[in-house]
Amino acid sequence: MKTEDLVFPFHDDVSGTIRGYRIFTACRTVNGKIFRIEDHLDRLYNSAAGIFMIPPMNRDELRGLLDQVVAKNLNLGTADDLLIDVVFSGGLEGSSMRRSGSGAYLYVIVQEHVPWPADIYEKGVALATFRHQRIYPDVKLLNYVGAVVAHQTVVPSHDAYEVLFVCPLDGCTILEGSTFTIFFVNSAGEILTPPLDGRILDSVTRRVVFELLKPRPDFKIREAGITLDMLPTLTESFLVSTTRNVLPVTRLDDTPVGSESPGPVTRRVMAVFEEYFTSY
Repeated sequence: MKTEDLVFPFHDDVSGTIRGYRIFTACRTVNGKIFRIEDHLDRLYNSAAGIFMIPPMNRDELRGLLDQVVAKNLNLGTADDLLIDVVFSGGLEGSSMRRSGSGAYLYVIVQEHVPWPADIYEKGVALATFRHQRIYPDVKLLNYVGAVVAHQTVVPSHDAYEVLFVCPLDGCTILEGSTFTIFFVNSAGEILTPPLDGRILDSVTRRVVFELLKPRPDFKIREAGITLDMLPTLTESFLVSTTRNVLPVTRLDDTPVGSESPGPVTRRVMAVFEEYFTSY
């Protein structure tokens, strides 16, 4: 079935369509295969366990199915790379919130991956901060209401590209973006990112950045609590995500980050990541 003809079974999947009992992972292909598929499967099945959802099939079956989906779509010759959303939905009993004993429904949505404009990588982007913490932050839920509200409010008011969530309890601790992980560089040249303390998602691209940079003596990277009042001491910033890879951040709200242009550490990270990605 073509993605544009995809139909969700409304009544049979009430727990997904009405109760919002859905998780997903968004992955993409590079050189004809899904980038970091095992990490995406880790996150998907860990997310299912985190909300007591029974997966629709086991990991090996899903991996095989996704290989088939990629092969069929790439053979159509309509795209160089694909963006693939894998959704687990429902599995509860009717309209109740009791487990039915059945697995969730599986939906696989395939689109052509359209690269972001080159100029945003050259100039960097601005982020608007917003007080919000996702429910079950370490689960990849299909719930973006906080980001949607932010895009109707703080994002346009700051002429920003995207939203960066800060802890709603203190209004200061930086958490994560709506669809990305945030990194900063301090005056000592260290790369810092918020810790996996149960308040943010374990991003696949975040994992890759640590894997690539941690063993290298020319980079210093670590987890650390980061607050908005630290901004004057931070010289660079970048975000990472599945569809963007590494993207420089040059402004938070109305405050420039460093020189308000992509810095040398960020550019080196971009180069290291791009080399790994293109040769994957």
